[in-house]
Amino acid sequence: MNRKTTAIATVAVLAAGALVLAGCAPLAKPKAETAPQLPTVGWKATPVAAIQDGGTLNLAVLQSGTDGGNWNPNTAEGNETDVIAILAPMTGAPLKPTSTGGVATDLNYATSVKLTSKSPETADVKLNPKAVWEDGTPITASDYEATFAALSGKNSAFDDVSTQGFDQVSSFTVVSPTEFTFSFSKPYADWQNLLVGAPVQKQIATSPDLWNKGFVKKPLPSVGPYLMSKIDNSADTFTETPNPKWWGAKPKLAKITFTVIDQTAQGQAFVNNEINAVDVTDVDTYEAAKKKSDILIESSGGLSWSQVTFNATTAPLNDVKVRKALAYAINRDLISKAANGPLGVATTLQDNWIFMPGQAGYTDAAATAYPFSPTKAKAMLKSAGYKLSKGAWTKGGTQLKLSIIYPQGTASNELRAQQIQSSLKAIDIPVAIQQVPSANYFNDIIAGKFEMTTFGWQGTLFPISTSRPLFSPAQKPGDEAGQNYAFITNPKLKALFDKSDQDLNPTTRLATAKQINKVIASYMPMLPFAPYPNIYIIDKKLANYGPATFLFTDWTTVGFKK
Repeated sequence: MNRKTTAIATVAVLAAGALVLAGCAPLAKPKAETAPQLPTVGWKATPVAAIQDGGTLNLAVLQSGTDGGNWNPNTAEGNETDVIAILAPMTGAPLKPTSTGGVATDLNYATSVKLTSKSPETADVKLNPKAVWEDGTPITASDYEATFAALSGKNSAFDDVSTQGFDQVSSFTVVSPTEFTFSFSKPYADWQNLLVGAPVQKQIATSPDLWNKGFVKKPLPSVGPYLMSKIDNSADTFTETPNPKWWGAKPKLAKITFTVIDQTAQGQAFVNNEINAVDVTDVDTYEAAKKKSDILIESSGGLSWSQVTFNATTAPLNDVKVRKALAYAINRDLISKAANGPLGVATTLQDNWIFMPGQAGYTDAAATAYPFSPTKAKAMLKSAGYKLSKGAWTKGGTQLKLSIIYPQGTASNELRAQQIQSSLKAIDIPVAIQQVPSANYFNDIIAGKFEMTTFGWQGTLFPISTSRPLFSPAQKPGDEAGQNYAFITNPKLKALFDKSDQDLNPTTRLATAKQINKVIASYMPMLPFAPYPNIYIIDKKLANYGPATFLFTDWTTVGFKK
């Protein structure tokens, strides 16, 4: 499927990508317009006492930080779903998601997180004094101060995948080694999002060189129950073992391995006992993995959604009417049915550029603006000055034809590319499909070396503010400081996102989000397709690991049943 994500401060993430007051209860939200179709947690908890000590958990990923060019998930190259997956047992933060999409204090990292003032808006964080880096040195308020500064965007030497929220912090005060406060000059609704991502050590977060290039072949230091004990970049296998400096509950597993395996081979790797679980994103993997005995098939609602992005910097896609014509012409319902139907999941469209189905504020914005209509698509092309003759659209003597890229080894991305090709062929627009090596795929996207590309974005607990980098501001191809891979924007978006960010009233924020969706529809930088369900097939004895919409895996409880 290839999804992209943003690690620190849960920003929208690429998948081939972008969710308290005292007591850490989430702000009240209006009822969602669309109910989730699947549970938010797809697995049943097993008591730790029923889990054996030791054992090796073998998992697969599509790419590593070394492949992508960086293991620092705060950078553009490191901001990739599989990198986040490998790093997950090594990370943690003051706040963590709950099963229902709220946030709660993670007592491993903080004893208290609360908003102490609304004017100016000020948050206070008291750190767990037992928390240490993998070398045993304490995690301090100064580390957070440096991390906030590096992500603020004030020093352009830092490669920041997103500065969203951090650029709104007006002051940061180190109260003591284990306490800090930060304030905003204007209200910032999603202040909690700044505390969901792991901190970075001060000596790294104060050095652009270390931040940008110090972790191209190895991960950042661990702050979690596991650490990276062996890196085999030639075999693309990465081994994690319990962190001897970990201060929390003792992890059950003796070892976790992550191996880079093509999506097309993961089902068979599962059957061959090379891996203990497979994240199912296509029917071939689903059918292959089901052949193994003693398995569980688990599903939950997901936060990722597929889409096609248009590179609006080059002809013919620099013409908004051409982009709108494509939006009318692509059969999104067929794409959803092909992706989800064979996996036993009901067909659902992703009709919003900000919210996932089931989240408060979700509306059918895309379907309202662009119902499937080849007739409207052709009319839009004529309005753009194209003429149809002998099965070809031409303008000024140049035929309208396009190309789309997808990453090698990802059957689901290839299938979507073929379906886009089929939809556009039906209105006489030829599309060439180009396979790109998986390790180069997102580098090519960042560089703008494509006309169309299809991958997934991962939604977040804070969907309005974290979707902003996907649409505003515009960025130039090759600029790694952002996630706007259409490379254009609408000037109205800045004011609307600013308004939403400063609004502490959930109801009026959602009204602003509706306006944002309408503006995005008006210039069509990307067309959403369908939400991905989370479907895992796992070994029956594997416990406390599986699909969830919001909840993070508690790696101290993952293991094999006795």
